[in-house]
Amino acid sequence: MVRYAALLLTVAAAVSSVSAGLAEARDALAKRQTSSSPNQVQNWKNDFADVNFTLGNSGSFSVEWDDGFAGNFVVGRGYQPARDMMVNYTGQWQLSNGGWAYLALYGWTTNPLVEYYVIEAMGAHNPSDNISATQYGCHASDGGVYEIWEKKRTNAPSIQGDNTDFEQYWSIRRTMRTAGTITTGNHFRAFEDAGLHLGRQLYMDIGIEGQRGQGEATVTVGIGPTTSVRESATPTRRSEKPAGTCPTTKTYTTGVATTTTAVTTTTPTGVIPSSPTGPSPTTPSTTATTPSPTTTPKPTSTTTRKTTTRRRTRTFN
Repeated sequence: MVRYAALLLTVAAAVSSVSAGLAEARDALAKRQTSSSPNQVQNWKNDFADVNFTLGNSGSFSVEWDDGFAGNFVVGRGYQPARDMMVNYTGQWQLSNGGWAYLALYGWTTNPLVEYYVIEAMGAHNPSDNISATQYGCHASDGGVYEIWEKKRTNAPSIQGDNTDFEQYWSIRRTMRTAGTITTGNHFRAFEDAGLHLGRQLYMDIGIEGQRGQGEATVTVGIGPTTSVRESATPTRRSEKPAGTCPTTKTYTTGVATTTTAVTTTTPTGVIPSSPTGPSPTTPSTTATTPSPTTTPKPTSTTTRKTTTRRRTRTFN
């Protein structure tokens, strides 16, 4: 009888251990799953942007814009606080007149102060084409390869004021798409492994940023595509910085496990002499480019269709 009781205790302990392991696995998976209802709204514009932003049902939004040479806006929906999760989205957009825009996961951290982007699609110019940008390798996630870039900002506007120092991190997809899944933790780990440290996460949104030209977009956050997604090559025309290369690519899987996989190196198309990325206040540039972000969109819970926020004019550098 004693042996039988001891056996029952042993079996019970084993079952308890397995149950605890399953619970832990479920908790880990839950942290990576997407909420079906975004709880964060991004709605910012400067004084020169002409934007109509509309919130829809089930995590959707639409935006139309017609920006002059100094216009700039960022709108979108997402999650607060930002975290390791799988963010699904579906969308479509159309740009005209050399529209400077991109579709990206966008967020901020504090301590250190960092503005980060996971860029899924862009206009005519890659935002890493900046003389101050530095590439930190490549990584693979969600069926694509992303280049990792960084740029330091000095005495620039941020979520903490108009004259602050911070860093910008970019994870830029090499094949553009307007629908899919972004496993945010893979990009966070890629930044950290490259020595680009993040701080306390604030919020993250699937957003549209526009800086010049006309365009329109419709995006739904929290719902992934139900059909195959067409992808196109990221623009390679450069004016300040040679195109990025990926002689090796770090692949991120579940958790923090990584492997290194060799891939074909992309030959840069060369540096094309031209004027600086951004236009001067008196002589608008005639070359369509997408300069790196420098202003500071702030989250808001408003459903206002058109904002009138007054902020310092964006500096194109």
